[in-house]
Amino acid sequence: MKRRLLATSIMAIALSAGFAAAPARADSGDIAFQMIWQMADANKDNMVTKAEFLDAMGKAYDMKMEKMKAMKDSSKMMKGDAMTKDGLKSLVDDIHHGA
Repeated sequence: MKRRLLATSIMAIALSAGFAAAPARADSGDIAFQMIWQMADANKDNMVTKAEFLDAMGKAYDMKMEKMKAMKDSSKMMKGDAMTKDGLKSLVDDIHHGA
């Protein structure tokens, strides 16, 4: 349920951002739309099912958690295997700015 809520929230924010966001830079850590599309379109049929979308968002979450674990002071971003509010905002910001 939490995973579905996370994915739905991220999707809504990303879609509401449109294409007005700045392009992703290689050094910024942004998660670009193209990266999400490639992860989500698992069977390469140029369509994304709900299951494919949730799987891609799970992968984006895992990628962000790995980056946060490598931070010196990760306690503001995560606790154990869960993101804090600041951590989730950072993930959503990455997706938004990487659009």
